Amino acid sequence: MRGEARDEAANMVGAKPMLLWYVWIRLVDGAWHRLDEISKQLRLPSNAIEWAAKFLCDKGMAERGFEENEIRLSRGNARLEDAVKALSSSAKSSK
Repeated sequence: MRGEARDEAANMVGAKPMLLWYVWIRLVDGAWHRLDEISKQLRLPSNAIEWAAKFLCDKGMAERGFEENEIRLSRGNARLEDAVKALSSSAKSSK
């Protein structure tokens, strides 16, 4: 890989895309999930789960429940690949 393609591939791996995947995979059933329960199941800090939930909600891929710590996938055609691409493009713009 050369140049920009290599840089993009490097941005696609790492902690944040994996965290998004871990949270996403918990949400695929379409039911409401509590963020603290996801944190316990994954044995990850709640602030990391909250970051992933906020990111997915900000990108329109998930929605918050009536209670602040509830989340589910949005109805629609949201894909994990879209979330990771949005993550990598936001990382590029912050550089």
